[in-house]
Amino acid sequence: MTDTRRIGTLIPTVLRRAATRHKLLFTIQRQWPSLAGQALAAHTKPVSLRRGRLIVHAEQSGDSFALNYARPRLLERLKKITQGHVEEVVIRVGDV
Repeated sequence: MTDTRRIGTLIPTVLRRAATRHKLLFTIQRQWPSLAGQALAAHTKPVSLRRGRLIVHAEQSGDSFALNYARPRLLERLKKITQGHVEEVVIRVGDV
């Protein structure tokens, strides 16, 4: 088998994984106000999901602290709506 054919067999798998990851992130973003609560959702935003790690940006350190406090409950909810695809929540202070 040539390299071109091997790459051709990998592309559908890579695209399926990317589509699943983006679909899950979109679902989380859409449901974020109910997952995190209205007050936290106004100052935080899930921005990336890769290898089970959800990256959430918080506007200020206080928002980060509040989200960190809610992390166990949030992670439980995230696992439920993503069928266990989210294993960890990483909070970063930055632009929302």
